[in-house]
Amino acid sequence: MRIIISGHNGFIGEHMVRNLKLHFPKMELIFLTKNDFENVSRLSLKINENDFIFHLAGVNKTSHDGDLFDLNHRINLNLSLALKKVKFSGVLFFSSSLKEQTNSVYGKVKKEGRKMFEKLSYELKFKFNCLLIPNVYGPFCKPNYNSFIATFSHNLINKKEVKIINDDKINLIYVDDLIDWLLKTLKNPSIKIDLKQSLDVFRVSEVLDKLIYFHKTYISKNEFPKLENHFDNKLFNSFRSYIDLKNHFPISHKIHQDERGLFTELSRSHSKGQSSISYTKPGFIRGNHFHKRKIERFTVLQGEAEIQIRKFLTDEIFSFKLNGENISFVDIPIWHIHNIKNIGKQELITHFWINELFEKKDIDTFPENV
Repeated sequence: MRIIISGHNGFIGEHMVRNLKLHFPKMELIFLTKNDFENVSRLSLKINENDFIFHLAGVNKTSHDGDLFDLNHRINLNLSLALKKVKFSGVLFFSSSLKEQTNSVYGKVKKEGRKMFEKLSYELKFKFNCLLIPNVYGPFCKPNYNSFIATFSHNLINKKEVKIINDDKINLIYVDDLIDWLLKTLKNPSIKIDLKQSLDVFRVSEVLDKLIYFHKTYISKNEFPKLENHFDNKLFNSFRSYIDLKNHFPISHKIHQDERGLFTELSRSHSKGQSSISYTKPGFIRGNHFHKRKIERFTVLQGEAEIQIRKFLTDEIFSFKLNGENISFVDIPIWHIHNIKNIGKQELITHFWINELFEKKDIDTFPENV
């Protein structure tokens, strides 16, 4: 099966690509670019009649409302013309927005697009599915764009002003929870998606209070905050995705030393967790995997180590050298492949802290070389 994605460079699109590459590595992915949408003939050349299309592309913000409507209308119109040209008979999923229920320009053009594709599906006999998507949050979302959580997290970590404009109640869905629902349409294109079980509802101020707490606990004190539920865990992983890895880590532990020797705390957590220790012989590597939800801290107690980290589907590698002479740690972000290598001549002793107990049935560990 060929899967076509528009908007693959957007927040939801990037997470869609990550999950497809992870869970369906043999599927052929085709990306529709901004240039493709400017020419119906060029667009139609990329589409086969029986493809599965995730149409995620759209423009959220412009200087003028008229431009916002026109740009989104043109994107949807040109795709519909391309589908007619190839006599499309596959599956089309269209991402709309809860803003359809408002009088906003974005909501109006999304509703127009949904009705256009729905009508076309009856005409061409292809399968059509659509979802009115609420506010989506998660790691790597662009700040100062369409997620207040991304903006607040980025601003708190970078010591910038955080301001609430409207303290409304917001329906929130975590991006990977949304993607899990979208991937179900691959097996059942006509599935009725009910996001209610995946939604969390908070006032903007309630979310901000949590983010401020994360900052005070984690950024200022290097302690892991109390994460009382799945929402807290997802929000915390979103928050820490805005840390500048290169300049933030490694962080030295506070050492208490006297004639008896030394003492240090390795990890202070206000939630449950599991500690482990490893002994690694010179030249050997541990790891080479990544996690989608787990929170980890690596502390080198003895020897010399190099920790390498690379975000999944990217090329840049972050490298950190730690040693037992200056006991320090590196925390591992989600969706980042990581390993630790003994680069010294003596045995490497490493302490690992993780925020959940190991479960063989749900290890949240995906092998991949840095």
